[in-house]
Amino acid sequence: MANAEVSGMLDVNNGGAPFDELALKVYSGMILEAFNKATTTEGRIMTRTITSGKSAQFPVIGRTTTLTHARGTEVAEQALKIHSNERVIAVEDILMSPVFIDILDEAKSHFDVRRPYATQQGQALAEENDKRALMSLISASHAVANFGGGDAGQRVAVANMNTDVDVLKGGIYDAAEHLDDHSVPNSDRSLWLSPAQYYLLLQDGEFIDRDFNDGSNGSRATAVLRNASDFTVIKTTNMPDANESANTDLPLETRINFGNSVAVAAHSTAAGCVSLMGIMFESEYQMNRQGWLFIAKQARGYGYLRPEAAVELATA
Repeated sequence: MANAEVSGMLDVNNGGAPFDELALKVYSGMILEAFNKATTTEGRIMTRTITSGKSAQFPVIGRTTTLTHARGTEVAEQALKIHSNERVIAVEDILMSPVFIDILDEAKSHFDVRRPYATQQGQALAEENDKRALMSLISASHAVANFGGGDAGQRVAVANMNTDVDVLKGGIYDAAEHLDDHSVPNSDRSLWLSPAQYYLLLQDGEFIDRDFNDGSNGSRATAVLRNASDFTVIKTTNMPDANESANTDLPLETRINFGNSVAVAAHSTAAGCVSLMGIMFESEYQMNRQGWLFIAKQARGYGYLRPEAAVELATA
């Protein structure tokens, strides 16, 4: 009996092994979808994409003032200096999430494993991206001014910040006041909180109480809290909470003890990200191991830009 001609629906132009190139593209799409759903810092810090090189320059321009014109003098003679500097953010080593699927295990399985595996890879990259971005925001709050006349970051450290809701609210108001005092724009301000502090604020209800708010800021019933003191409130499980002082995988400026960090409030200009390789996906059938290796990866770097635009809330 003659062999049947197979129309490979997943095989590009019926070209042969590996027979399922189109399915793998779906897999990579699922990784990207999971990443976009899980990340909380994407779009909330400055990002530059480069096509080559090991770092990117972020210019930091200072402020100017005014003066009264002295009669009879050239305006140019009275011109005021605007201080400026730069922050260079280097691309860190490739961050990846590899998964190996044995073909026999997959054949025996009565459920789909590739979709949940793709979701886990996307979430893993998103969580590590968030953690490194938050580390950069916190490092901004520890940094000194970038240039003459500039301002340093701010750290509000008070005992019981993580358990006393009144202390936590006071820290949030202090953070907003610091940003206002340093002329940081009101738009694009975010406040990242761990779930424990998020629900502490939600139970207190000050920011959603209808007696003081218009009723659109959230609800205890749906566990939603949108804004607090002009910050967009973001609940995250990726708040740095360990001593990273000796972690050589991190840039020197983010090797900080985050053990007392409770929250970070910042404007989008406080930190930056340089992206050399966005989320990429590779797959390979390894005949000697009889299985598929799936790798989700990217190459990025994070660093602070404007210290005055970040405030860390911490326990004393």
